[in-house]
Amino acid sequence: MKCNTLSFFLFLVIASLACGLPATATQPSAESQPTESATPLEVQEEAGEAVLLFDIGMHIEPMGETAQGFQSGKNDYHNPQFFERHVEDMLTLAQIVEAHGGRMTIQAQSPFTTVAIESGNTILADLAARGHELALHFHEDAHLGKNPEPLSVQQWCDVMKEELGYITQASGVNDVRYWSGGNLYVNLYEAAECAGLDVNSDWKSPATQSTDMSLIGVNPWRPAGGTDGTDFTLFTQHDPNGAIVFLPEGQYDKENFASMRRSEDSGGDEAYFEYLKESLYASLSAAQAGKVNVFHFTVHPGEFRGDPQDPFGVIEKFLTEVVDPLVASGQLQWATYSEMADAYAAQP
Repeated sequence: MKCNTLSFFLFLVIASLACGLPATATQPSAESQPTESATPLEVQEEAGEAVLLFDIGMHIEPMGETAQGFQSGKNDYHNPQFFERHVEDMLTLAQIVEAHGGRMTIQAQSPFTTVAIESGNTILADLAARGHELALHFHEDAHLGKNPEPLSVQQWCDVMKEELGYITQASGVNDVRYWSGGNLYVNLYEAAECAGLDVNSDWKSPATQSTDMSLIGVNPWRPAGGTDGTDFTLFTQHDPNGAIVFLPEGQYDKENFASMRRSEDSGGDEAYFEYLKESLYASLSAAQAGKVNVFHFTVHPGEFRGDPQDPFGVIEKFLTEVVDPLVASGQLQWATYSEMADAYAAQP
């Protein structure tokens, strides 16, 4: 027994020196460390405790004329100054997240993608090369016109594929799996599967800017069907053979949580991030060992400018004071949206 103990101690010392780490009692034990190839789910299983997978999503809105000829928004990505300012914002936010060990899920659409292609801007390719996930943010009215709900599945599929093609052309990424948007189309999941997508989240009604409370929680599922924004029976029903994994956003307690950041009644950036902190803690409390648990929130280029001297300081503060300690303790783990879905798919 003494020999085994001494051998194990020598192994720790040698491993610590090889990794450039001090062999102190404050280092986690070898048994608690997952292998480099461990998936988020395997990390949970090895720890035997609930872990919350965490990420920040970015929505790039369809500002200007889209590839399908529809005009959207007051601003326009065809304006070089406006486009470049948002490119700079995206880079700044990416660098902040990277400094804290994370990678975002960046959801793009035209005209941002088409302007990037036409101008030769490599922002999406650069972010993909740095490990950020590229995905589709699909404002259906900007790509299918007003009242798109009566259109066929094939029409939706074709236009979604077209938008995915622009993402690929602008970034070089062929395997785009996640999308947000198109929320009131009952046959949305059929169209998404046709387009090759298999991960979805960020549901809110474009009419009310609110999220039905039946979609609140931390555990993903495979919806049996879509919703018209009123009847959520199929959406909330789990289909083990469903093609799409839906990622709830977390344990929020307000229907308008997804639009609070832009609400005049939210109290500004600081109040919004205080609410995010409370919701993150509530999600940690709701997390269950042996299950995949998720929490994420959305930002946009051009947001969070409450402090002109430090416009992104509120995000830096949130990551430093709230997220980093939870990651260090093992309660929180960064994962892109597709990684969250893969962890769920691998769940026994």
